[in-house]
Amino acid sequence: MEIKKTIFVFLYTIVFLFSGLLYAQQSPESPGFFIDTSAGEPVFKQRLVWDKEDYVLYYEVTIQIFSGQFKGYRVEKTKNNYIEISLSPGRYRYCVTPYDLLERRCDSSDWEEFSITTAYRPEIIKITPEAFYMDQNKNRVLLISGNNIFNDSVISLRNEENELFPIEMVVTNNSSVKLTFNDDALIPGTYELCIINPGGLEVVSGGFFIGYNRQIEAFFKLGFNPIIPLAGELEEMYGPFFYYPGVTFRLESLSSQRASFKAGVEFALSFYRLEYELSIHPPNLTDDKYQYQYANKGLSLYDFCFNVLLEKRYYHLRNSITLAFGFGFTVLNGSGKDDHDYYGNYYGNNYYNDRYKDTKNEINTYVDLGISGLFLIKDSYYLETGVELVYYFSGASFLLRPRISMVIKV
Repeated sequence: MEIKKTIFVFLYTIVFLFSGLLYAQQSPESPGFFIDTSAGEPVFKQRLVWDKEDYVLYYEVTIQIFSGQFKGYRVEKTKNNYIEISLSPGRYRYCVTPYDLLERRCDSSDWEEFSITTAYRPEIIKITPEAFYMDQNKNRVLLISGNNIFNDSVISLRNEENELFPIEMVVTNNSSVKLTFNDDALIPGTYELCIINPGGLEVVSGGFFIGYNRQIEAFFKLGFNPIIPLAGELEEMYGPFFYYPGVTFRLESLSSQRASFKAGVEFALSFYRLEYELSIHPPNLTDDKYQYQYANKGLSLYDFCFNVLLEKRYYHLRNSITLAFGFGFTVLNGSGKDDHDYYGNYYGNNYYNDRYKDTKNEINTYVDLGISGLFLIKDSYYLETGVELVYYFSGASFLLRPRISMVIKV
């Protein structure tokens, strides 16, 4: 009688026994393996399955082991169309011989070969780091030291809702592994690290955290912040030149939660100086009016600003573009030489000569609109470049304030 077989596929055993480990037993109709704990200690068992024949009293299963050549190993009888056995690692083959209802021997099946390999239980000794903080700009690398870790081990971070697999795995001497995860695929939560070896033995270590170290992230900025009068009273007095004495201290605060667009606030303190000698201007300036007023006028600006920010992030704060809109006030302090006759004769009045020369702590309010780009240098250090357009209500003055800043995430 010809027998149709559905050969088992995954057959494994163990060299040593383990306590406390149990796999759900498969249906008797399924080939494979399971762990039997009925004797108290877990033992790997293999299940050989074949197609059930009609009018069969029982089956005789002959198993041979290879040691240079195949030799007899054991013979099992069963009324089922499967047997469950526990074999040591090695190379085997088996055939099935049915006996009919009159207990007559029928034709045996062909020999089917299979191998039993050793199943090793993985072990975790140490995990570094213990968490991935999503508000930190670091590579998502997990270092694991242990034992019995192989290239074909399946390693993941998992909880009830998610399972995260590394995009790269480097195993060294079966005792350590370096896992690299995709930063964009991280999902906040508490995970357990799971290692499953070929054969199904696994180890689990819980308590790995993915989330945010802080709910609010802050940035301190120190920048070179020159000023350019564009229009209005200040431009008429000082010209549309590049006045480079400008420095700004900024404190920016945003939510740590990852998002394509993030809102925040910014506080800025700045100092500027409008003075002819401290500007970049055309070298062939010959107009008597400009020569006089630039040579005799100086104006200091002490500035405070509050901005609302909208930030578009790329690569989770490795780079970003920020729009800022806000308001502020500037304390003006003027100084200069007195020459009413010369300057007054030129204009026919002394308005511009007197406007800022002796100004002491005059306060002007303004609104501003700015755009800036943030670029990661290393770790928590960034470079920022940007520009702001400022409108002073007093004197209807427009100023342009380009800037470049060093930024530290604190």
